[in-house]
Amino acid sequence: MRELYSIGEVAKIMGVSIQTLRYYSSIDLLQPSYINPSTGYRYYNVNQLHFIDRIKYLQKFGLSLDEIKKVIHNNDIGLLVSLLDKHKQECLDKISSLYDTIDSIEWYRNYFTYVNEDNINDNFYSLHIQKRHIVAVKYDDEHTNQECHLTLHKIRNSPKFKNLKYVRQFSIILDYEDLINGKLNRKYLGMFIKESPDFNSDYILEIPEGDYLCFKARILSETWNPYFAKLFFSGKRKPPIVLANEFEDNLYEYSRCVYEIQMLIPK
Repeated sequence: MRELYSIGEVAKIMGVSIQTLRYYSSIDLLQPSYINPSTGYRYYNVNQLHFIDRIKYLQKFGLSLDEIKKVIHNNDIGLLVSLLDKHKQECLDKISSLYDTIDSIEWYRNYFTYVNEDNINDNFYSLHIQKRHIVAVKYDDEHTNQECHLTLHKIRNSPKFKNLKYVRQFSIILDYEDLINGKLNRKYLGMFIKESPDFNSDYILEIPEGDYLCFKARILSETWNPYFAKLFFSGKRKPPIVLANEFEDNLYEYSRCVYEIQMLIPK
């Protein structure tokens, strides 16, 4: 068996480029076994092929060439194990992030298919919904609806709030008495977040778990009949919270969007 192989032969055998082997040499990761002093040609021995294979293998795990260099030059198994643990956790974090992205994609797809013309206005139903949290701003007489939207965007993109996982759906907290009389008295504007926050804020509201009486209507553009809701709560305690969750059916114009009204049924 030959003792030395040219850089071109090694590149072909190991499936790397000549430029890669030259770069390994430039950063002192792997030097040729022999360099011809008259021609400058580089040669590698068979044992060095195992080093090249190990470098390629560790790169697949996400280790940088600098990390690999430290491990190999110091023959440090402890450092290698530590780096493998580190990159394993990074992979697990990426997987978790991808699953979260897939979940959000599925939710957003369903968001655009949840409503159809056959279940608007006349169909009432109940849903049991778990505890939720919403990042919300309060309406007042001094600010227009557009200004509330602007404030909400500012809060959501502020340093403390921007890393929360939002569900991209505008939600309005309404006044029950005005709603059943065909009026929209907005109390809060907000967006739900997917996980419970790890901090408290006046801008974060907890929406309680419970059974909600629900129906769908274009509350911004049509008159709709609140008769069933009036009848349901007649002689009963009023719902402590009423939500209107927007479902877009147009990417440019929102006045005819369908809203799902959710009224918490008192226990």
